[in-house]
Amino acid sequence: MARSMMLSELLLLLQANRSNNTADFRRLIEEENLLGKPTFTSRQKSYRHMLELYGMDASQALFRVLLRFAAINPEATPLLALVCVFCRDPQLRASFSLLEQTSPGTVIPRRLMEEHLESLFPDRFSPAMKQSLAQNVNTSWTVSGHLQGRSTKTRTFPNPSFLATTYALFAGYLTGLRGDFLLQSVFARLVAVSPPQAIEHLKEASKHGFLRLRHAGGVTEIDFSPLLNESELSSLHGTA
Repeated sequence: MARSMMLSELLLLLQANRSNNTADFRRLIEEENLLGKPTFTSRQKSYRHMLELYGMDASQALFRVLLRFAAINPEATPLLALVCVFCRDPQLRASFSLLEQTSPGTVIPRRLMEEHLESLFPDRFSPAMKQSLAQNVNTSWTVSGHLQGRSTKTRTFPNPSFLATTYALFAGYLTGLRGDFLLQSVFARLVAVSPPQAIEHLKEASKHGFLRLRHAGGVTEIDFSPLLNESELSSLHGTA
């Protein structure tokens, strides 16, 4: 609610901390003032916002894989970041239903987003907060490629790399979705891939060892175990 998904800040952190040692993210923000904030309090707030948006902890599978994929292809970072924040932020997640109802080329005024969010969270936000929230949400969708324009926002579609598609479906996999349900899920729609395109992207990902894929005879099996550690696998399969 307080910020957009802070993509520029994330890019700065990833560039400065190529080792992806998550203990260094807080130091870079609060002690070294990498983000250029005027006061220590504002540095603390920035770190807190990023913690809420991304988790900032490589022990969390969602953030760890974001770091891994962003290091492989920095150009994929906007969509990777969007998927991560979508999983963690209820307002951004709720706003996606408006985008799904909107055809490409259609203008989405901030006021329309305000009304949409009010319908989903009635009487929760003051008028000023609704305006700020709608603006932040629209900014996030713009940097991810779902909207285009500065003052006038027009519906567009992102062009995902195979890593962005893989990450989005990995997020869905963590929620328990499997097979064709995963290919047709909101996570696939989030990065604007059809099931056939998703399969092609997953085939590419399987070549890199990120997953195991079986797609034959009307059966689709997608196993993201190579991206998980032993503890996560135990939790996922209920054996912890």
